[in-house]
Amino acid sequence: MSRYISIFFLCLFVSGILFFIVGSFFMDGGDPAEGVMFLFGVIIVILLSFIISQMYYLIHLVRKKD
Repeated sequence: MSRYISIFFLCLFVSGILFFIVGSFFMDGGDPAEGVMFLFGVIIVILLSFIISQMYYLIHLVRKKD
């Protein structure tokens, strides 16, 4: 189980770093909606990291059955 937790945090860390690097190119600070878009982006990154780690877990379960 610790393997899947580490996969989750690795995906979260890498996605977060990429999100901040790419986001820094497009953020000027002039639009008040940028904060809301940034928040939704972070939420999407967290949810997608969780889905990726669950897919690894399910693949492992299917391989273990065979």
